[in-house]
Amino acid sequence: MDPESTVGTPAESRRKYRARIVNLFCIVGSWFSRFWADIRPGQEARRGAAWGSISAAVLGAIIAGRYLRTGFGLWVDFALCFAAGAFIILLSILLVPLALTILRKLPRLASGLIFGSVIVILLAFFPVGILAGPVACLSAGLLGAAIATLLHRNFGRATAKKKVIAITLIVLSLAAIAGEIAFLASDGSLEGLMKVQLKSPQPEALRAANPGEPGRYKIRMVYYGAKGGNPRRPEYNHPTIATPAVDASKFFKEFKGWKRNLRKKYWGYDFDKLPLNATVWIPEGPGTFPLVLIVHGNHEMAEFSDPGYRYLGELLASRGFILASVDENFLNGGLLSDPPNQQAVRGWMLLEHLKLWRDWSRNPHNPLGVAIDFDRIAVMGHSRGGEAAATAALFNNMEHYPEDASIRFDYHFPIRSVVAIAPADGQYRPAGQWRWIENVNYFTLQGANDSDVCFFMGSRQWDHVRYALNGDWFKSELYIYRANHGQFNTVWGRSDFGYPLGWFLNLKPLMDPEDQRRIARIYLSAFLEATLHGRREYLPLFRDYRCIRSWLPETLYMNRYEDAGYKLVADFNEDPDLSSTTLPGGRIDAKDLSMWKEGRIPFRSGDREYNGAFLGWNREDERGKEDSKIRPAYTITLPENISSAWKLTSASVLSLSLAALDEDAPLLNAKEDKPDEKAKKESQKEREAPDFTIELGMADGAVVERPLSQFGPLLPPVKVRFTKLQLIDDLVYQKASEPVFQTISIPLSSYAGQNGFDPGKLKTIRLRFDRTRASVILLSKIGFEVH
Repeated sequence: MDPESTVGTPAESRRKYRARIVNLFCIVGSWFSRFWADIRPGQEARRGAAWGSISAAVLGAIIAGRYLRTGFGLWVDFALCFAAGAFIILLSILLVPLALTILRKLPRLASGLIFGSVIVILLAFFPVGILAGPVACLSAGLLGAAIATLLHRNFGRATAKKKVIAITLIVLSLAAIAGEIAFLASDGSLEGLMKVQLKSPQPEALRAANPGEPGRYKIRMVYYGAKGGNPRRPEYNHPTIATPAVDASKFFKEFKGWKRNLRKKYWGYDFDKLPLNATVWIPEGPGTFPLVLIVHGNHEMAEFSDPGYRYLGELLASRGFILASVDENFLNGGLLSDPPNQQAVRGWMLLEHLKLWRDWSRNPHNPLGVAIDFDRIAVMGHSRGGEAAATAALFNNMEHYPEDASIRFDYHFPIRSVVAIAPADGQYRPAGQWRWIENVNYFTLQGANDSDVCFFMGSRQWDHVRYALNGDWFKSELYIYRANHGQFNTVWGRSDFGYPLGWFLNLKPLMDPEDQRRIARIYLSAFLEATLHGRREYLPLFRDYRCIRSWLPETLYMNRYEDAGYKLVADFNEDPDLSSTTLPGGRIDAKDLSMWKEGRIPFRSGDREYNGAFLGWNREDERGKEDSKIRPAYTITLPENISSAWKLTSASVLSLSLAALDEDAPLLNAKEDKPDEKAKKESQKEREAPDFTIELGMADGAVVERPLSQFGPLLPPVKVRFTKLQLIDDLVYQKASEPVFQTISIPLSSYAGQNGFDPGKLKTIRLRFDRTRASVILLSKIGFEVH
């Protein structure tokens, strides 16, 4: 025989190979068919899966009803949620069989029940229910199927394999459900909690008494409220002073139909009879006292928010302020509606309250029994109330409501100060424009771990405060790591979302509620002391929190500060020319920067709609070693004689508004960008605090320099994990950090004695990036404080 004949042709070899593969698949398929025949779930398993899913849906409806809080009572809440759940499941029973009639694969009734239950869970936990719904119903469905199989009368005659699988599914399903419950019950984790070593020299401690400590006045609490009272707010039914209702119906002309009628039914009044209610804390003693109004934000309509500032009322009254916590719960969302235009009405209502106080201040025998200094007024607010405080300051100087001239304003109250606690911004834009307010003191504070107002919107309003007059005005902001949204209000509490969504928040990193309120006590009291009582000794803590470090809880803080004496050099909004300054006649140059551009300042999501300068440097070569030939610098040349025209002296201060960014500076002259995945991994690493040299050049060529870190640390990006699942963070919050600006104040006196330094001859400001090998920063403003 020819030896080659035993080998066969290549075509025959391929046919034999394919035959073996087909035979193998047949063997596996036959085995799987026999295995499936032994364990195949019966009709009882399908019924069990359906009942398990329904049980999960019932639990979801119970949870949703428990936390719905329409205000009409718990049974109404339960009835609404069960009715909605039943409707969804019945609809699914109709629609799913219709779809399965086309597919002709799965059991119709059971599939409809399971699918409807998934939808119920999804809506009860929306938006995280997109993940929770399928997982919860799968676990409950498998458990139900396994238990139904176990309890079926024919289970004893089932194969051993089927028994083992049924028992295994019970164990695994119970473990999965227990794991889900443990996950929801936990506070989260401390993974990624930042710890930054601050290496800058500490400033001198503040030489003043702690403003967060109670003052010398005894206090009393009174109420004022609408005539006739209201069963929803019994505390206002017998007030010290009965007040008239106000007509806000013109603001709500477009709000009609059953939603408006339902709100009227709930509250007992419509928008033409909104009550002027407030709780007031009054100091007892001789003298006149400044007036402060505070208003809450949007919260559950039936869980009243105005009592949550009692801790501030008692402190401020003891220190000689009248504080009124204003009730605007009737403007909050609820009853399936969020009234249109209520953001603007919140601010208008504050001014209507001030009308009452003006009348009382003119009456020497006013029923409050207190002497009111109506020339010293502050308005404060939290969340939407923070935006309302700024809106009140805007409307105070206007003649008409911007969206309807038939609504006339005639207020012109002496509002000196505005406070915004974790405020909203941009929910109401008067006539579609940003809200610019003038000639008021402004202070805003924000928690970095605020999962409701998850980006620092108060900072945008801060940039929209300007000073057209000379005076002692100033504006400041404070950013607080590990502080959330709700703990500034004792009613709102630890979770920034109502339950059940609150179960998904990462609460473990949050500071103690009393610590967070201690910060509010200190800063809000100091701000009012400085702006209404004239206690200017408290100004340093608004420039640099470190001067009161011993009073504050241990965490990370960022300050920004500007006053009416500020002279702007550049804010990068004047034109698209990188080389121009906002101050006419100035010039900007750069050398060896691997990133230099101007563009919109980003929030965590979206942007501020105005610009900053993005500066990046990298003094490494392609081998990762430092290249001494790379000397990055950013230089601003001032216009001729501007330093003498501004009368710069050693008492003047160079002010830089800076933020460190969570991104890597590319190599100088890099040929290509990093791949997206690599860039994402790089952004997850811990970053060092950037440092650089601030060099000042004189007109005669003399040069002096100081490191930035001598005046304060520029913190690295503050990263936050909002929820227990990174996937939810990525979907909802998108970024772990956002640019938060710090003011680094550089007293020109710190250069005194160096190389004949003369502020009156100052010509150039150079940022020389020689102290940190690589970084990216964002510069929003550069200027001088001149006094």
